[in-house]
Amino acid sequence: MPEQPAWHDFKTFPPTSKVETTDTLGLQGAKTFEQIVTPESIAAHELPAFSFSYFDPGAGIYRTLSEGPVPLTVRPAGATPVPVMAAAGGPNSTPAAPPNLLPIKEQIGVLGQAALPLVQRPAFLAVQAVPVLAFLTALVWRKRADHVANNPRLRRRRHVARLVREGLDDLRRLAAENKSDEFFATLFRLLQEQLGERLDCPASSITEAAVDEGLAASGAPESTLAAWRELFQLCNQARYAPLRTSGELAAVVPQFENALRALPDPTV
Repeated sequence: MPEQPAWHDFKTFPPTSKVETTDTLGLQGAKTFEQIVTPESIAAHELPAFSFSYFDPGAGIYRTLSEGPVPLTVRPAGATPVPVMAAAGGPNSTPAAPPNLLPIKEQIGVLGQAALPLVQRPAFLAVQAVPVLAFLTALVWRKRADHVANNPRLRRRRHVARLVREGLDDLRRLAAENKSDEFFATLFRLLQEQLGERLDCPASSITEAAVDEGLAASGAPESTLAAWRELFQLCNQARYAPLRTSGELAAVVPQFENALRALPDPTV
């Protein structure tokens, strides 16, 4: 989102963005920006023009789009009425009479056996241990949360592990429904996420070449490299020959699981 220096009479809040893809591989789509702008005085009569520059790859030049200005009508906020406080009593007000005192009890009644003190009751002692256990649990949880927060690679590893678990379920479902295009699009995304996490690089930059350049440099055996090359080749072949049977798609799922288990596990 570009800065708008002409909006000097307005208070701006940090913009937000949203990306919506239009293809299964996530290579095409639209990015939408939203920003809240508030006038700082009633002298603001219009929102200045908005400009946005971008590079046109088709023409090979930069272009600038402009929109506006937008006329505004700014009015002052209404006055808030001051709350009325209740008036205190006058000097002639009579104070309330005190409650009647209870008489002295002449008969003490029937004596009973004193109950066991709380400190000697097991249930009371067990209840006192609950806050201590809750504190220790919260302390351990906080230590683990701080450890994860200070370790970005560990956070990414857990995120990718969750994506792979969910993606395997999607692969089995798509194989049963014989949806070849969606199956290999999901498989290609999982290959990128998993290999990008192990090589510590963006998932969008992972291609078949990363197997020979990055994975081989990490000391992976040739059998592992061959398994990952074959998976990438299956995804590439699916673009030209997408028609496959449900059984052929289902056979790729255990092949992907074996490749995951054979992947080197670096120390985080």
